[in-house]
Amino acid sequence: MARKSKKTSPSSNNYAKADLGLSDLRVRLNFLDKENEKILKQIEKSRTELNNLNSSIEEIGIQLAKRSAPFRQKMLELDSQIHEVFKQIFTGRKLGKKSRQDIETIYCHLQADGIISPNHYSLGSETFEVNAPNSDEPDWENYEKRSTRGFREDFAEDFSKPDREELKKIRQIFLRLAEVFHPDKVADEAQREYCTEVMKEINQAYQNGDLAKLLAIEKQQELGQVINYDSADDLTRQCTKVEAENTFLKDQLGNLKRQLRLTKNTQQGSIIAEFKKITKLGGDPIGQVLGQIEDQIEVIDQLYKFAVDFRDRRITIKEFLKGPSAFRMQDDLSEEELLLEFLSRY
Repeated sequence: MARKSKKTSPSSNNYAKADLGLSDLRVRLNFLDKENEKILKQIEKSRTELNNLNSSIEEIGIQLAKRSAPFRQKMLELDSQIHEVFKQIFTGRKLGKKSRQDIETIYCHLQADGIISPNHYSLGSETFEVNAPNSDEPDWENYEKRSTRGFREDFAEDFSKPDREELKKIRQIFLRLAEVFHPDKVADEAQREYCTEVMKEINQAYQNGDLAKLLAIEKQQELGQVINYDSADDLTRQCTKVEAENTFLKDQLGNLKRQLRLTKNTQQGSIIAEFKKITKLGGDPIGQVLGQIEDQIEVIDQLYKFAVDFRDRRITIKEFLKGPSAFRMQDDLSEEELLLEFLSRY
């Protein structure tokens, strides 16, 4: 005769299902907590890297601006002198129509190519307005002013502002933390000082839209709270909360990484990377840059002296159109080709 199978009591069956559900929730919560901790560390690492990069850009920019100040002054003086010499040529020398047009062409090209500054100057019956050159060189000259506000403003427009949900989340956490840490709600003097310092961090994070910082402060504040690991409802609520936080944190991490990538890809960021390579090899990158500036000053100085020689009739119009002797081609070229060669050398 077949044995009767033992029936499992409803109570033990329900217990097994509940126990399995609790186990899954515990695993899920542990996973989310570890993910939360990992994202917070990544945010802190990326933020530190970005801050260090911006600091390096500002520091090197200020050093270069200070060390190059005498050279910039010399270039400004030469620039002003060259403009004055060309003005004297146009007003003091009798020139044929073709010669005058050729010299005007040189003068305008020197401005358009960024060799000398743009100048709104009337030449004969026309007024030549030369737009500022599109220089690829970074503007180191204004670094000392820019360093007071940092480079974060330069890239602020490249990132979308926090969406409505994120702003709502930030405000909710801020209000919760302010309710806990507001100094006016604490009687003990020592505790009030502590809360004052914490509120400074909370306010700064709120103003910066730094969700990660607010969550980190909240997490520290909640360390004293015990989660009931035998309650499915408690575990479910906690999983939902941490999962939502991780979603916001991932968005913040993504924005931070994009900002870091954009900063590295700027002219200043690329220069900092190059500076680090040269420094690592024992070189003086700022010294090399200043050497290039000196070479540029030498070229502009030659141009100035060459223009002075023409103004003072020490060289002819034909010699002037050929350019300085150091840049002349050995082959016989037409006057137009010589003019183009002269301009291309600069």
